[in-house]
Amino acid sequence: MQTSKYSLVSDAVLDSQSFFAKTILHGNELNEFDSDKIEKFSEDIAAIAHKLITMRVADLSNQSELRAQTQTGISLTSLGLEFGSKGNLDKAVKILKANPVVKFYQIGNTLSNQLISSAVDLLENAVIHPAESLSHLDLDSIRIYNHAEAKFLDELVSYNSTISSSHMILKENFPPRPISSLTDIEKIKKQLDYIEKRRNYVETLPLEDVFSIDPPLNIAVDPILILTLCLMSNLTLYYQPDIHFDSDTLMDFRDIIYDENTSEIRSAPRQRLIDWIVEYLKQDNRSDDLVDYTVNYWDACIQEIVDPDENMKMFL
Repeated sequence: MQTSKYSLVSDAVLDSQSFFAKTILHGNELNEFDSDKIEKFSEDIAAIAHKLITMRVADLSNQSELRAQTQTGISLTSLGLEFGSKGNLDKAVKILKANPVVKFYQIGNTLSNQLISSAVDLLENAVIHPAESLSHLDLDSIRIYNHAEAKFLDELVSYNSTISSSHMILKENFPPRPISSLTDIEKIKKQLDYIEKRRNYVETLPLEDVFSIDPPLNIAVDPILILTLCLMSNLTLYYQPDIHFDSDTLMDFRDIIYDENTSEIRSAPRQRLIDWIVEYLKQDNRSDDLVDYTVNYWDACIQEIVDPDENMKMFL
């Protein structure tokens, strides 16, 4: 690929709020970075970008992909620098002077790859598979994450984040942007942890009839939300721990759990459900951590049936 040492970085946008940019500015203010040092930073970033492009870009005429990989290199470098300096700008200036830029890229890349490995595992394995006895029906597996969470996981594999904060049930994505700070890392870790704990929770559910639900949950916006609400509804109305789907039952459950006059969740039916799931999980020797998560998840599911979005209304 023909390029000058600056061509890969000249079009990249260096976020003035990134830790790398703040370090450069702070070093200039302290007269620690002369013009030769700044030029060396650009050369190092260009080398990192060239390596990423060589590994990840098949079509070198795809300018947007070239820019994306360059931006990834800058962002991961910023992340590694922040991690190595513990967010201290004075220390960041010192270690940036003393070490090649690629060292900080390597640190940032390692931190990101740990998250990406989790995302890949969830995309591939956080699913409910039909029993072998149903193989003749050609049924799709059911994901334990919803559409917004799938988008989050997909973008994470490309070193991007789509969240501004973590949510028990993720409902919206923001435009993808490179992972570039320790704050990003912590938010992503928490979101991944929510989805991972949901996978552990799903393993405890009575799933014998899950593939007989109509409409099929493989096309549901949030399959586990629907399963959980079905379980709650049947427990509340019929005292049976099953997940048979019925829209009338769901609406009857909503009428029981939610007081329209006060706009509040009724405490007694909620508490009966919480007591049941806590006892259910403890009988199965599940951890206190999973019990705590599940209580919070059930509360989030109750709130979803109280104030359903457009996607949820298709089941009501």
